[in-house]
Amino acid sequence: MAKVGLVGFFGWGNYGDELFHRIWSGSIGAVHETTILHDSLQSPYFTRPVSEVISGIDAIVIGGGDLVIPNKISPLYWNRAWLERPVYISGVGVPTWIKTEAPDVIERMRVFFQHPNVRYISVRDPESATWIRQRLQPNVEVVHHADLAFSGIYPPARTFENPTVGISLRTHRADSDPRQLLDTCRYLQSEGYDILNIVMGVGKTREADLEVAREFPLQDQIIFETDSLDEISSAIGGVDLLLSNKFHGTVVASTYGVSSVVLSSTSKSRNLYRRLGRLPLLSAANDKNMLDKVKLARMPVSEEIVRTLRMEAFDGVSSVVRAINADFPW
Repeated sequence: MAKVGLVGFFGWGNYGDELFHRIWSGSIGAVHETTILHDSLQSPYFTRPVSEVISGIDAIVIGGGDLVIPNKISPLYWNRAWLERPVYISGVGVPTWIKTEAPDVIERMRVFFQHPNVRYISVRDPESATWIRQRLQPNVEVVHHADLAFSGIYPPARTFENPTVGISLRTHRADSDPRQLLDTCRYLQSEGYDILNIVMGVGKTREADLEVAREFPLQDQIIFETDSLDEISSAIGGVDLLLSNKFHGTVVASTYGVSSVVLSSTSKSRNLYRRLGRLPLLSAANDKNMLDKVKLARMPVSEEIVRTLRMEAFDGVSSVVRAINADFPW
């Protein structure tokens, strides 16, 4: 059995990242001991020397999420000290919508990805794989699969008393113009729907996103907040439609077969909706056609495509576990 250090955006309470941590705990953790390497949520993220942090650690898994950022580098994700151990990069993404690339950042990540201790690299979409192959040119194969959250085992969908549409907001969009979303929600209320403002975060993220939910000026909205990931997932699965500013809200909704209109059309959402055949449902906070897209969202989520994405994600999780097991037989 190996002691595997986990590196990612864990502990802040962001819904998708905490799902990743749960996935690693349930997969790698079923075979090896796992531990999150950072012990602080403030930069530089460690309260003791990094040499002490990796003492007793046999291997390191980095991922998932958009950790490969073209114009800045995190001392948490790409700390050179990690290269003293076998490193497995799994399920990461590249926000390719960022067009300004910093040459020094690219060079530093290139050195990291080309290091002989990097044993495995997988990413969540082919676009990210192409970017890494071209810019970073690692010495190991770069494989791609669906976002790892598609491999999650989720609870039964919550049953709501009335027809319900879920919305999710986020802190860095707090100052955006809410009029289009407000008008859309008011229309849905006039059609008999309850509006459930789902706070997709726990811990610190829950606190911040709850403030955003409370500030959304929609009368009679129902704010749903909890520190339970399962309860958040169950609520997502129980709504009739989701208008989501959070990528993993859309991922989990799709897993349940719930249609989602995407309010933050980042590259990861675009790549996912291209695969799902749902590009017309990409929207934005100020989209004047938001209501038309809500009406179009009656188009069902393809069970066959979701099944394929789930199989890919399961295989992605299994592949990194197999790679670790090959180096550390148990």
